[in-house]
Amino acid sequence: MRIEAKAINVSYIRNWIEKIMRENWKHSIEVGLSFGLTSGVITTLGLMVGVYSGTHSTLAVIASVLTIAIADAMSDALGIHIAEESENVHTTQEVWVATLTTFFAKFFVSASFLIALFSLELQLAVLVNIVWGTVLMIVHNYFVGKKQKTSTWGVIAEHLFIAFLVVVITYYLGDWVNDLLAGVDDKI
Repeated sequence: MRIEAKAINVSYIRNWIEKIMRENWKHSIEVGLSFGLTSGVITTLGLMVGVYSGTHSTLAVIASVLTIAIADAMSDALGIHIAEESENVHTTQEVWVATLTTFFAKFFVSASFLIALFSLELQLAVLVNIVWGTVLMIVHNYFVGKKQKTSTWGVIAEHLFIAFLVVVITYYLGDWVNDLLAGVDDKI
């Protein structure tokens, strides 16, 4: 049996994108992408840095990032679904577009941090991922600032400050938990 690859019909994709924009799904896509990307970066970095400083275990860090990519993406998508429904202004399709966009944005952004974790030494991977998360936040918030017609640097600085706080707090929290529970594994 011979399998033939079919070319992607570019006009079909263009028509599909135009339909999405015509059907007022733009808001739903923006909500899902903004929330999924921001949550994907901040939650994943926070958990990754906290688990790293608490365990220094590559396995634990990878497992936690995989968990965030799946479980937290589903949780965030459900949260957006309920929030959009509660506004009582969106169609069922718009709610589902926001839900699915949130899930896929969060999943793929969170999963993107696995690349460095699988290919670099743990400490370097964590540092590379902090840079990667910072780049994602800068690019996204640049466009947010442009859309708001406000200072892009103000928007970027505000959101990077929050992300920086999360990383610093989770680093020291993981370190504190490590100190607090040092030797407990040996007693269990």
